Amino acid sequence: MILNSAESTFAYRCPACGKMVFSIVGVFTLSGDLFKLKCPCGGSQAELRRTSDGKIRITVPCIVCGQDHSHVINKSSFFRKDVLTFPCAYSGVDICIIGEEKAAAKAAEQADSDFLSLLRSAGVADFESFAKARDLDNQEHSQSVADPEMQSIVHFMLCELEDEGNISCKCPDGGHYEFKFVGSQLDTVLIYCTKCGASVSIPLTDTVAANAFLHTDKLVLE
Repeated sequence: MILNSAESTFAYRCPACGKMVFSIVGVFTLSGDLFKLKCPCGGSQAELRRTSDGKIRITVPCIVCGQDHSHVINKSSFFRKDVLTFPCAYSGVDICIIGEEKAAAKAAEQADSDFLSLLRSAGVADFESFAKARDLDNQEHSQSVADPEMQSIVHFMLCELEDEGNISCKCPDGGHYEFKFVGSQLDTVLIYCTKCGASVSIPLTDTVAANAFLHTDKLVLE
C-alpha cells in the first residue's frame, strides 16, 4: 500500500547567484530537527528547523539586505494548498516561497519580475551588474562588517529566546524579531520587531558584554 504524505514546494532566492532554489519537502522530511536546502552554486543555504513546540522555523538568507530572515509557522501552514510568501522587510521582495508546486512556480516568476523592477528602479540593469557592484562594495568595506561568529551567536540566541516565548514587544499577539549590528565599530546589536517597531540595543564591546548576552533569559523590546 502506498501512503500519500503531505508535501509542499519550498523555494528561496540565493544571494550568491540570484536564482530561485526549489525543493519538494514532505512531512517525513520535517520529522527530523533540521533540514538544509543548499543552492547548487554552493553560495548559500536555507534551513527548516523544528522548534520545541513542533512548529517550523524557516531561516533564509536575503539577497537584498544581506541579513538572514527567520519566520516561524505551524505545519498546517507549511502544507497548505495555496502559496505562502515571505518578503524582505526592507525591500518587499519575496525571498522565500512555500506552497503547491505550480502555485509556487508562478509566485517565483512574480518574485523574479519584482526583483528585476527593483534593480532597474535603482539604475541597475540586471542581477549580474548588481552582484558585481555588491561584491566590490563588500571588498571596499570589509572592515565594517560585523564579526560573522558574533552574528551567528546573536541569531542562535534570538531563536532560542523566541522559541521559549521569552521575547516581548508591543504586539499583543507576538511580534517578528530581527537584528542588525550598528555603531561605528558595529559593536552594538539592535534587536527589533518588524511589526510594531519596538527595539532594544545591546552593546557587545568586549568578552564580558558578549558573555552576559549569552546568559540573557529574557528580552523586552520597547
